Amino acid sequence: MGNTQRRLETRAAILLGGRLGLRPGETTHLSTSWIDLERQMIQIPTQENCTKGREGGICGYCRQAVKQRLDHNPNANFQSFADRYWLPKTEAASRTIPYHFSYRVRVAVELLLNEHGGWPYSFSTLQRRLETALEQSPELSNDATSLHGLRATAASYHAGRGLDLPALRAMFGWEDIKTARQYLNVDGAMTRRALDSIHQ
Repeated sequence: MGNTQRRLETRAAILLGGRLGLRPGETTHLSTSWIDLERQMIQIPTQENCTKGREGGICGYCRQAVKQRLDHNPNANFQSFADRYWLPKTEAASRTIPYHFSYRVRVAVELLLNEHGGWPYSFSTLQRRLETALEQSPELSNDATSLHGLRATAASYHAGRGLDLPALRAMFGWEDIKTARQYLNVDGAMTRRALDSIHQ
């Protein structure tokens, strides 16, 4: 694979996290079946069989999640949980995410679909790609220096542009409304816009 292709894939992954707020496990498992190109929406399913590991088995990310589940369910066996993975983090995380608002995201999604049918690599590859990108971009803030940090960047971005609480909660798949509220209080920009809209 050439450097140009690697850069484009990395940029696509950063946009999925940093503009759409996909969790790392969602990006890793992104596939054609999740994407409605006509409506420009990504549907995070309630469950999807993971075939990203060796010989079509579950990947390391899902394997780790299964082990965590077993810690809380000692009477269960590995395969009983493995057969149900991949799963979103919570019930609320199964959601529909529009991406029509950004030309760059549309191009990124189409690149991943056309080239690979989704994100083709492991979670650890996703992590390494981000770390390499961040090393080459020292001007980025510390908030964006992790896969989860990209999600926070996306939430701050949309909240700062005026996305309201219910829409923010739905887009990011948060169960707790308090999580969404913390992004609505990032700065005074939203308050200023709200005041401007009623005092014109």
